Amino acid sequence: MSKLSTTVHVYSWVIKAVGAALLLALALTLYFVEVAVLIEAFVGVIIIIYALIRLVPYVRSQKNDLIKTLNIVEITLNILVGALFITVALTSEDGLGEMFGYLVGGVLLVRGMIHFYGLSSGHEEGDHVTYFFHIAAIVLATLILYRGFNSEDLVILFIVLALMGTAYLGYDSFNGYNMYRKRKTMTKSDETSKEDQDRPSKGYDAPSDEERDQDRIVS
Repeated sequence: MSKLSTTVHVYSWVIKAVGAALLLALALTLYFVEVAVLIEAFVGVIIIIYALIRLVPYVRSQKNDLIKTLNIVEITLNILVGALFITVALTSEDGLGEMFGYLVGGVLLVRGMIHFYGLSSGHEEGDHVTYFFHIAAIVLATLILYRGFNSEDLVILFIVLALMGTAYLGYDSFNGYNMYRKRKTMTKSDETSKEDQDRPSKGYDAPSDEERDQDRIVS
């Protein structure tokens, strides 16, 4: 198992290089291919999966009926919004247009408000990650509802994120390959040095410094 983990660590630069190539391919596809409508379906799938993951554990763990009811209503609405995104994406070439942004903003805003209502009422426990996540959700929702938002804007965002990921993984892969080559060069040098040390002498040993001094005295 340790050998496998070591091998994965040594050749992790290959995985990162493949990831960089895939992200670059994604960015190019998003730029040259009309995928705005498919993005709506993609977002719908994310919303539905997130809602379904939360449903059963939340209902089982939350003891307050009001907070539980609010979250169940939110989850149900999220599933309906996600289903709407998928249905429109598969049946219409134009998509939802500006309505897409308003619905996404509404989902984010309601999620943040319900989360902080649960915290303020004392029936929910939070941490730093969920706190800043829901703060970001409220801020982003406010911006979306204020200036408008559609799937084409989201495509641009995905392209930027894909290019940033490509740059990061590409640079990390370059550094990993550089270290890999240095490690191989050092290993080769160590093997060569060891071979030189283990090579037998040609029938005689070189005289020591003491023997050389004695020879000088006798002469």
